[in-house]
Amino acid sequence: MSDAESSSSSSARESAEVAETDMSSASKDPGGPVEAATSRADGPTASVLPTRGLRIARAVLAPVLVLGAVGVHFAVNVPDEKVVMPKKDKSKPKRAGRRSKAQAAERTPEQMDAAWERWKDERYDSETIKGKWGRRMQSTVNKAVVVARKEAFKGAPEDPRVVVSGTQCRTVRCSFILRSPYEHEPALVVEALKRQTYDDEPLWRMVKAVPTDPPNKHSPKKDHYLRVTIGVSLDFIDTRDIEFEGGDDEAKPSVPVGHKAPELKPAPAETAKPAPGNQ
Repeated sequence: MSDAESSSSSSARESAEVAETDMSSASKDPGGPVEAATSRADGPTASVLPTRGLRIARAVLAPVLVLGAVGVHFAVNVPDEKVVMPKKDKSKPKRAGRRSKAQAAERTPEQMDAAWERWKDERYDSETIKGKWGRRMQSTVNKAVVVARKEAFKGAPEDPRVVVSGTQCRTVRCSFILRSPYEHEPALVVEALKRQTYDDEPLWRMVKAVPTDPPNKHSPKKDHYLRVTIGVSLDFIDTRDIEFEGGDDEAKPSVPVGHKAPELKPAPAETAKPAPGNQ
């Protein structure tokens, strides 16, 4: 055996002996360097690292899940093509034609006659109220009074100051108040109401007017008031078809008997001045 081979083999034996010595010493010393390193790793830093990593994972995971849900929603519910909504028809609906009187009426003339016989002799306040008919007829009566006022003062130099208020309709009768600063004006309207016709027949079964007090504390105290009660002959009345008895005659405002028209004082005559040459 050469010298080189003998030296290498001796070096190998020495290395093996050193390794065995280290391993035996490590097994005999349980508190050696390995355990010390392990104990240092189990300190506060080791417990913080997993918790911090979990927080970071949660913070990143939440927006990822939200974005994923939004993406699924768009993929499922949002169409690929643009949806065009139909345009609304802005044209005004055509106005219904004029209803016939028979279609508009709720009660027949026979039923109206029976209601009149039932309530004509009773106090007005005791008459029952037909709500739907009463509201409709209230508007009709107000329009009929306006038509009567226009007829009563046709050709008058000034507009009348008659006001209608407090209109109420029950089953077959209606009541309202006429007010004016002039005593004769409400009476003229009452006379015109009595002359109203419908289909060549008297429009009202009865027109009764009595003086009354102002209806409330806000009403003008110096005005004149008439409480008017009328009996309705038809369930439905189209005020455009109201006519007047003797309507072809020239209408001139007149003052009924027992009512005084307001006196108009003539203006004082100017005194004629003499000419300068006659002085």
